[in-house]
Amino acid sequence: MIENLLLSLESLRANKMRSFLTMLGIIIGISSVIAVIAVGNAMTASVNNQFAEFGINNVSLGIQMRADESGSFDMAVTKTPKDSDRISSEQMETMRQRFPEIDKLSLSEDAGRGKAKIGRKYSNVSISGVNPDYAKVNKVKMVLGRYISDADVRSARSVIVVSDRTAEALYGSNASAIGQNISIYTDKAIKQFAIVGIYKYTQSAMMGAAVSDRDLETSGYVPVTSAKKDSPYKNYTSLTVVPKPGTELNDFTNRISAYLNQLYERNKDWEAYAYNMKSELESTNSMMKTLSMAIAAIAGIALIVGGIGVMNIMLVSVTERTHEIGVRKALGAKDAHIRLQFVAEAVALSATGGVIGIVLGVALGMVGANIVGAPFELSIYVVLGTVLFSMFIGVFFGYYPANKAARLNPIDALRYE
Repeated sequence: MIENLLLSLESLRANKMRSFLTMLGIIIGISSVIAVIAVGNAMTASVNNQFAEFGINNVSLGIQMRADESGSFDMAVTKTPKDSDRISSEQMETMRQRFPEIDKLSLSEDAGRGKAKIGRKYSNVSISGVNPDYAKVNKVKMVLGRYISDADVRSARSVIVVSDRTAEALYGSNASAIGQNISIYTDKAIKQFAIVGIYKYTQSAMMGAAVSDRDLETSGYVPVTSAKKDSPYKNYTSLTVVPKPGTELNDFTNRISAYLNQLYERNKDWEAYAYNMKSELESTNSMMKTLSMAIAAIAGIALIVGGIGVMNIMLVSVTERTHEIGVRKALGAKDAHIRLQFVAEAVALSATGGVIGIVLGVALGMVGANIVGAPFELSIYVVLGTVLFSMFIGVFFGYYPANKAARLNPIDALRYE
């Protein structure tokens, strides 16, 4: 077997251009399949990262307009829920007691946006009223100071947590900003807060192109009760809960949804909802995997074309070496020896093309993953599978020419010119 492989490699070296052109179909097929799978994995990872930004284990709760009997909404009618239609703090507390699986409950209230100014220095700030769990649910990373506390919420204190970008723009450093009073000029009023903490601003993957630091708008977090001071509504239209680790997410979502539907079953205008992104992520991943495999299968057609090329060149090789085959058989070579020699040559041809295709496919996959902006991921089983498949092509398409060579009559072969 080793001798046959050495002879096969020698044959490839003797006809470099012909061998390369024969391998080209294999190279294109293998590299296409690997590149498509690698880019598909990168795109899936990118989607997973974007879903993770929103919290894959978070359950979003809220209210929405109730659909009519046909299941549609009257888009011409714009309604605002009354305070009695919204979810109250008492209902949230009851929910916590009814569902001990709840680990965190995050609240957020839009309190306007404006410019924080000190002389000619300014920073765009979007004010959000939050509770302490908001930072844990939304992965807010503190740089200095502290976050909004339960005491801040209970007392509706005028304190704020600003981003490191705002602190540097107004005060030059994070340390200088702690304890300072900040004035935020909105369309309706000038709001004043004491800075108690600085968090690290991170660019969201969903935001697209970054804006300049001068025009960047970052969030300023204040106690939700402080944000409610200027609002005519004391209750909430939405909140986010996170179950404890080990809780079956879909089952928990269904149970809490049934509970909310009971609360709103007599409300003619509004209904409650509860959903998580896990099922959406699973559906998206399944769709992307199916799409990648379909495209890879289409790219794999090039492998069939490459296999036909291998068969063609092996038939030519049998014709060219008919006299050699006759000599070998006259010296005692059996049919199996001749068959093995040509099959080994076809496998060497395909395997060499497969290795080159893998290298090229990995390179293309890395470029594609870089364009997508996700880490390069490729299973070792995919690489091994493509190598074995390329060798299978060599055996499958090389067997017919090899068998034809093995069945030649030695006398006719020796007479062949």
